[in-house]
Amino acid sequence: MACVNAYTPVKKICCIVLFSSVAVTSQCQFIDSLQAIIRRKPSYVFSFDSRDSYIDNNYANIFGIMAGVCFDNKFTIGGGYNTLSSPIYKNQYLGDEAVRSDLHFAYFSYFVEYTINLTKHWELDLPVLIGIGSSSYQYTINDVAVVKSRELVMPLEPQVTLGYNINKYIEFSTQVGYRFMLINNNLLGYNFNSVTYSVGLSVSPFEIYAHLFPDTKLGKLIQSNG
Repeated sequence: MACVNAYTPVKKICCIVLFSSVAVTSQCQFIDSLQAIIRRKPSYVFSFDSRDSYIDNNYANIFGIMAGVCFDNKFTIGGGYNTLSSPIYKNQYLGDEAVRSDLHFAYFSYFVEYTINLTKHWELDLPVLIGIGSSSYQYTINDVAVVKSRELVMPLEPQVTLGYNINKYIEFSTQVGYRFMLINNNLLGYNFNSVTYSVGLSVSPFEIYAHLFPDTKLGKLIQSNG
């Protein structure tokens, strides 16, 4: 005679309800924490960004300028401008003449970033960036600049950055992420989807200025926003 264990499905249902409750509670706590953070006075942030990646098999460095506001040194929102800074090109044949056509890839971006302080010196940053811009070929013939195959592009870049604050002015960090092309320019024949990465030192010139010249108008402004 077979024995049916009615306890097993009840146990599974209880586990599902328990995990769902924990997930909802954690989400609510995070939202409450975020609301408390953004009620505080923000400070202004400005930075240069350089991250390495690939376009097809070509090394591609993306240089960016970012600006935004930071709440409680935990939550940052802002925007910026990003552009391909390394040379990638193909030859375009105009009749019998081969012309070098450089790849141009640039976009404006909006980003949000959440910072988790692991220890006194270590922190984990979780930025997500979405951009809108264009990519194209550009070449010069008879001193005339020609833009070819320009189309709209929209990249999405989630990233993870691990940073070590040496002091309040200098930070060592390593970053890894991925560039997803939500909208791609298929006319160019390039695959822009790629891992992104960077390793380097970050220096805070405004903090250094405020430390060296605390009594100046700009120094006081930096300290008040710090």
